Amino acid sequence: MGIGVELDQAEALMNAGRISEAAAILTAFVARKPRESRALHMLGVTHAMLGQQRDAEGFLQRARALKPQAVRILTDLAIVLIMLRRDRDALALLDKVRKREPELRLASFYTGVALANLERHSEALEIFGRLSQLEPDNDLCLLNYATVLGALNRFEEAEAVADRLLMKKTTTEALLVKGFAAISRESLDEAIEFFDRVLARDPDHAEAAYNRAGLRLLKGDLAAGWPDYEARLRRDLSRVKPALDDVPHWAGEPLGGKSLLVYAEQGLGDILLICRYLPPLAELGCNVFFLVPAAMTRILRGASDGAHIIDKVPEGRSFDFQIPMMSLPHRFATSIATIPGKVPYLFAEPQAVEHWRKIIGVEGFKIGIAWQGNPAGRADIGRSIPLADFRPLSQIPGVRLISLQKNHGLEQVDHLPAGMTIEQLDSSGSDGFIDTAAIMMNMDLIVTSDTSIANLAGALGLPAWIVLKRIPDWRWLLEGEQTPWFPTLKLFRRERQMQDWRQLLQQIADRIEGQLVCAPPSP
Repeated sequence: MGIGVELDQAEALMNAGRISEAAAILTAFVARKPRESRALHMLGVTHAMLGQQRDAEGFLQRARALKPQAVRILTDLAIVLIMLRRDRDALALLDKVRKREPELRLASFYTGVALANLERHSEALEIFGRLSQLEPDNDLCLLNYATVLGALNRFEEAEAVADRLLMKKTTTEALLVKGFAAISRESLDEAIEFFDRVLARDPDHAEAAYNRAGLRLLKGDLAAGWPDYEARLRRDLSRVKPALDDVPHWAGEPLGGKSLLVYAEQGLGDILLICRYLPPLAELGCNVFFLVPAAMTRILRGASDGAHIIDKVPEGRSFDFQIPMMSLPHRFATSIATIPGKVPYLFAEPQAVEHWRKIIGVEGFKIGIAWQGNPAGRADIGRSIPLADFRPLSQIPGVRLISLQKNHGLEQVDHLPAGMTIEQLDSSGSDGFIDTAAIMMNMDLIVTSDTSIANLAGALGLPAWIVLKRIPDWRWLLEGEQTPWFPTLKLFRRERQMQDWRQLLQQIADRIEGQLVCAPPSP
């Protein structure tokens, strides 16, 4: 059989969907002729189609070495790199392809995919919008267009595109877009119904289950929410990696006499929320280690109750089980009535409290404020507040505004509106959370957006007023002025008709001023 005939046979098998048979022919061929670029290219594609992306990359890289200018090889290699989540490498290849063949729509499409994966959504939108005009019946282009519109919070447009798709065919992806659009309209029950439909078609759809979990938890249905929340471990965009490769995940087995590694997986506020589970774990008779960022180790010692707080796995230490921290509520079957950790469960260090009391003084009604969360990721969308919007609080007679802000957002202090002042305390070079906790203990009230400061205040059992966006994180629930996770906190929710935060901050200022009039601070 000639070379061309043999490779044509393999290609025919690929086109017929008989990928394994094609791969067998190509593997044998490459073993005999390791420098045949067409065979290497085809073998790389078959491995990609079989879900073996790392092997696929190897064969495609070999093909590229033989024909470095071949557009199809470069394009297929870029697609595999995207599957391996190496989007920047893929973009570099796709840029070369598009310079050589500007009209190659496949390269443009995957450029859009890589840009979206890198959260460069505006650039991706331009590409998918143009492709959708060129190919108005290309459902895949339309779906990506809708998805990127949603990522840019243009949900009305995204939903219109999804509706066009659903008129032709029901797909899980279009239903998912509809679910996100329903959330943007605050139609949470409708959103749950769309996620239900996705999961009815694909029970393993991690994104649908994860988002349904958030809505169920937000509505207070913890029993249904926790199992869904485990889907975060399988999400493509934020897959939770185990701390150790060879240690089994704790799934509820008896822990008496065993060792358990709990590892942080989300933000600092989440760590402050979940550390309440350390004492219940210790009560199960296990040796608990909590792996957290170094900045958290000192503040968490008060909640450890025998658990070891570590910032790296001790060399040579073995464990019987490991678990990501946000799976603990599920493992304990936590309900509203059984949330552990009577507050306070964290404590400021007395010497630090006294140190900052001498610096801050006792004059006036001291309000500690924080306004900016970590801007990375979608969690921060809509939750941070411009510092200037806190101005009404600064106008209350006798009030001192004291910054609790760290890192992000501090540049806003240099651009305060007229008549607004805020005190900043120099805690640079010290343990951030220890000093922040001590400073907070010297405040009369804390007012903050949904940041780690809110969780720290709750864990310390301090009076704090939390300013929330319309659809907040699930720990704050959907309604009411209180959350069962932190009973000393009071919640203020931005209403639909509010165009910005200023009206809500004015309401908060009026309420503080009214309380001070009724009970003025001691001299």
